[in-house]
Amino acid sequence: MTRTFMLSLAFVLGIAVSGAVPAGAASAAAGGAAPVIVPAAAAADGLQQRSINVGGDTRSYYLFAPAAKKGQALPLVIAFHGGGGGALQFAQRMKLVDMASRHGMILVVPQGEGMGGGDDGGGSWNADSTTPTGYAERNNVDDLGLVKALIATVSAEYPVDKRRIYAVGFSKGGMMAYHAACSLKGTFSAIAVVSATLSSASCAYPKGVSVLHIHGTNDQNVPFAGGAGEYTARRANWPAVSKGLAFFTSGNACPAKATKSQPASDTSCATQNCGGDETVELCMVQGGGHGWPGAPPAQWQIRRNVYVSQNFNATEYIAAFLASH
Repeated sequence: MTRTFMLSLAFVLGIAVSGAVPAGAASAAAGGAAPVIVPAAAAADGLQQRSINVGGDTRSYYLFAPAAKKGQALPLVIAFHGGGGGALQFAQRMKLVDMASRHGMILVVPQGEGMGGGDDGGGSWNADSTTPTGYAERNNVDDLGLVKALIATVSAEYPVDKRRIYAVGFSKGGMMAYHAACSLKGTFSAIAVVSATLSSASCAYPKGVSVLHIHGTNDQNVPFAGGAGEYTARRANWPAVSKGLAFFTSGNACPAKATKSQPASDTSCATQNCGGDETVELCMVQGGGHGWPGAPPAQWQIRRNVYVSQNFNATEYIAAFLASH
């Protein structure tokens, strides 16, 4: 995965923006001193590029915040790019700002750390993967601490609805979304992952978290059935998608029977409405490879003839799913 999603989009820094956090605003961050945000520059599509200090490590992220009416609390989406990729490229190619703007969501897109990557490329996530471990896992990068710091900081500056905090991720970023939901009890009400799997060996806190999982039947990077595919990262042996979903269906007391639907000609979904207000939904793209349905195929996908559905708009489907939770 990390060797196949290495495209990075160059970006141009614009006019500096203000927006320092009020005194003491981020004091709720766990695990030590309060993080400090450093306003950087305006990026395309209304995104603000910022930095945050977490445990002495400076991390960058992009932020989009729509206008809120007085007294209105807004949902927060944290979106994790794929392994080897970058935050700005991810937000732009998957049209995440359009999604956040239309649905009134605050969007945070952090940049993963990696070897040889700049501010918008080469990023990796510490998703507690058992095999294979990536750069962030081998170097014990505190990505859970980053998530907690981002939530605390953004919540201090904007009216975040703490009942509607979501995680979204692609590939290794989807693994990070799973790991964050499993590890940060009571933080996320729903997550949506594309072309990923729960790569950690366990999930401590699945209860109360709704899950939308989107996957191609012909994914050769992270095979749906697990193991290794033609383009899987070296020494990889990914867990089956069903193993990860089972934590959530069991934890949320979901019924065995699922409701079937077909949102697109090449995509079918199975939805389980669970014990509380939780939902676990699996959408399969027939013939789909390792990609984000609805996004334009990247050059590596074109070269390898990877099918990326243009019939199923994953971004809009995710938006509707999150908005219902």
